[in-house]
Amino acid sequence: MAHAWSSANASRTEEKALLSAQLISNYTVVELPVSQLRPSEEINIERARTLAKMIAEKGRWTRPIFVEHRHSVIMDGHHRLFCAGELGLLSVPCVLLSYDDPSLHVTYWSKPGPVDVESIIQAGLSGDLMGFKTTNHKLRIALPCCSIDLDDLR
Repeated sequence: MAHAWSSANASRTEEKALLSAQLISNYTVVELPVSQLRPSEEINIERARTLAKMIAEKGRWTRPIFVEHRHSVIMDGHHRLFCAGELGLLSVPCVLLSYDDPSLHVTYWSKPGPVDVESIIQAGLSGDLMGFKTTNHKLRIALPCCSIDLDDLR
């Protein structure tokens, strides 16, 4: 969506809001089959079971999983993928992302320095998972929300 307006007439806050609105419009929540998704990190089973109970009680899926668009490797949402299995879901809401996305910020939880993206992809493709909380994937902008009845994902 293009807007014709003069930045001379707009405040800095308005410019930032417009930029965010345009960037957000590039992200879409899509349902992907659980069987297609490839984890790259181990999870904390206890934490995942607690999360599954919370999702079941709510009866709705409200947070999409971040998925690398070429290989279906999970970037963020490993515990939620486990929950999907526990709840018998066939598909889950996801946002497809690229590691080239300038809004994506990837760090290691435990050490500074550049992240080896190829090792994340290889972990997902090979099934030789990285440890729990090895990487942290964050988007610098807000994503579209979702609220999908769990029965619609079964």
